[in-house]
Amino acid sequence: MTDHRGLPDPAPGRRAGGRRRTGWISLLLVLGLSVALWRVHGFYELRGAAEVAAGVETPAAPELPRLREIVGSFEKNQTVNEVLLHQGLTPDTVYQIIEAARPVYNLAKVRAQELYWLYFTENGEFHDFRYPVDSERYLTVYRDGKEGRFVPVMKHYRFDTERERIDGTIESSLFAAVVEAGGGVDLAMELVEIFGSDIDFNTDIQKGDAFELLVEKKYLDGEFSRNGPILAATMTTGGKTFTGIRYDDENGKPAYYAPDGKALKRSFLKAPLKVIRITSRFSMARRHPVLKIVRPHLGVDYAAPTGTPVQAVGSGTVTFAGRKGGNGNMVRIRHAGGYETAYLHLSRIRVKTGARVSQGDVIGNVGSTGISTGPHLDFRVWKNGKAINPVKVAFPPGKPVAAERMARFGEHADALLGQLRLSGLDTKQAALEPVSDR
Repeated sequence: MTDHRGLPDPAPGRRAGGRRRTGWISLLLVLGLSVALWRVHGFYELRGAAEVAAGVETPAAPELPRLREIVGSFEKNQTVNEVLLHQGLTPDTVYQIIEAARPVYNLAKVRAQELYWLYFTENGEFHDFRYPVDSERYLTVYRDGKEGRFVPVMKHYRFDTERERIDGTIESSLFAAVVEAGGGVDLAMELVEIFGSDIDFNTDIQKGDAFELLVEKKYLDGEFSRNGPILAATMTTGGKTFTGIRYDDENGKPAYYAPDGKALKRSFLKAPLKVIRITSRFSMARRHPVLKIVRPHLGVDYAAPTGTPVQAVGSGTVTFAGRKGGNGNMVRIRHAGGYETAYLHLSRIRVKTGARVSQGDVIGNVGSTGISTGPHLDFRVWKNGKAINPVKVAFPPGKPVAAERMARFGEHADALLGQLRLSGLDTKQAALEPVSDR
């Protein structure tokens, strides 16, 4: 891939000592530049021959700059100022690069082991500097040849996207099954997010359950870069199949819906942790493991390693965030509809009393503070002041697709489900854009 000046895009997320060596990347970049040069000059040679034969005067082909390239990486605690000075740039040039970039990206945030690209003209003058900001964008600061000023540009990588069908049957765990089927842990986590309001992946999943995914995969220069979103999915567990379709909600944000337009994401998540196992259930008469007395346990204990992120199961206002006797570090949240939730024994609290939180926000981390035998989360739910079993509560549904948008949604869903049902999906169909009513 090349930019508007015929130079190759830097590759996202490629770090020194990572998946690819710097020398290999440099070779690819040089080859990419050579191909770009050949294509431009080859085009003009062919065009020139045709126009001479027709008696037409051929305009001179534009000359692409001949540049010297340097590919390097930032060491730990190394600043962009140090690196650019070490590469021979003058202090004034370094200052102008950093200041020009500031409105677009603060170069004080460069990451250790991340690669950078520098280009110089034949006479040794600075041409441009490039740095991958994230997996989607890279920063370019170049010197305008006419005006001499330094220009920052934040550019998006030009990925090729393909659609791929992934399916599998669970033998030991969902994560292992998705990875074995050719997906990744990221897809397994996304699958949990999609169906997390209908399926408790810690208690409902059993051997023999199955899944199907239609995934958008991203490629850069012909090489796989990363997984895009899940476009459609089915999850079969306990003899029941759940289906999810990705579609923009009325605010333009991606969401998942059942084929009939009902929102999959409810007003509350089924659990506050993504990867957990239940060690103690809701009970009105449980023998306390530390106090050795029988008393009510008005929540569910989820075992998880210390530091595991704890997320708010629904949007609301934090009514308490602090130490609470035997409950240890605790967060309590008031939600709409008379619901309240509490998260006990946290190692760290990440919110303050009075704060507004959204569903999925990280509010703390699993710990073992207070009266506890080991790292776990005690999760509790109240409805109108009465404690209820978090595992059995039926939370209200989310907002469905609006009636006036259902026709377009139906077309979109049919197209995606049609591809999901194809056992040998031709990934070249990726060029097809999903139906949108925007």
